Amino acid sequence: MKSLKIILSFCLTLFLVLGVTQLSQAQDDARAEAIQLYNSAQELAGNNEFQDAINMYREALDVSRNNDLDDIIELIEERLPRVYASRASNAYRQYQSERTLSSVNSALDYFKLSRDAAEEFGDQQVAQQATAAIPQLYYIRSVLHFRQQNLNDAMEDLDMALELNPNYAAAYYQKGIVQKQIDPDDVDEFMQWYDRAIEVAQQINDNRTLENARNGARDELIFRAVNLKDERQFNRAIELLNRVENYDPSSDEAHFRLAEVYNERGDWANAERHARQALEYHTGGVADRAKIYFELGTSLKGQGSIESACSAFENARYGDFTEPANHELQFELKCEGHTPTGR
Repeated sequence: MKSLKIILSFCLTLFLVLGVTQLSQAQDDARAEAIQLYNSAQELAGNNEFQDAINMYREALDVSRNNDLDDIIELIEERLPRVYASRASNAYRQYQSERTLSSVNSALDYFKLSRDAAEEFGDQQVAQQATAAIPQLYYIRSVLHFRQQNLNDAMEDLDMALELNPNYAAAYYQKGIVQKQIDPDDVDEFMQWYDRAIEVAQQINDNRTLENARNGARDELIFRAVNLKDERQFNRAIELLNRVENYDPSSDEAHFRLAEVYNERGDWANAERHARQALEYHTGGVADRAKIYFELGTSLKGQGSIESACSAFENARYGDFTEPANHELQFELKCEGHTPTGR
């Protein structure tokens, strides 16, 4: 009986030893397989074969997890998000080369996958990079849509960019540009986005967008005011020109246009005031100032200030304003000492 117990004990010990040996051998085989897969994935990633590399990394990860190869698991989980990020960056460089919708779509898709991989494996740096890139890519795609006159698609991409980054000043400015194309007659509708762009740009110190939005708003208001003046809608033209001060307090062009409108209305005093303001702000040469002097002369003539009007028209005798200024000097005002020559 005692001999039987000894035999059974020996057999059990032998079985356990064999089992541990087999388990150790299986784990060694799994480690060798995981390392081989990892090295192959590394080589593929180095050759920019990112999708094949990702597939192989994940295959190595599965082998490692199934066999509790913690050191290899840690290595792969650290490496994988960076490979996703490299693929996304490579796609963006491809977009920069091609500048097409298809290439920006690829970059956008890959950055989304990069963000997901970073969240899966806890890589904060890759996650932040992808999170910052995605709204910018929506913005870029919106510009491409805009250039192709796909205005609704452009607006949808801008809305998505702003949903992801509410402090994206350039996207607000672009919304104003797109909205202007969608409904050019509704000035207040697109101007609200210029205003929002300015507000946000000031908050985040985006000086480039701040300047673009202010200049864009100023130029748009002046352009529409000139059209309204030509249509003799003077009140609305004056209203828009007065708003220019909110964007460019020193706009000589806005004051010149106000002088034009007030002269058209026969409001000589206001025309003179704005003409003089335009001259104060103007920084160009004497030939460029001719148009302003012509409006000043017109306003002074209307008020009966003949001597001052003659002086203003003298200063207006440059370029395209030479002939009309000479006419005023010689035939309308009959200014003393006037000789009808240009400059």
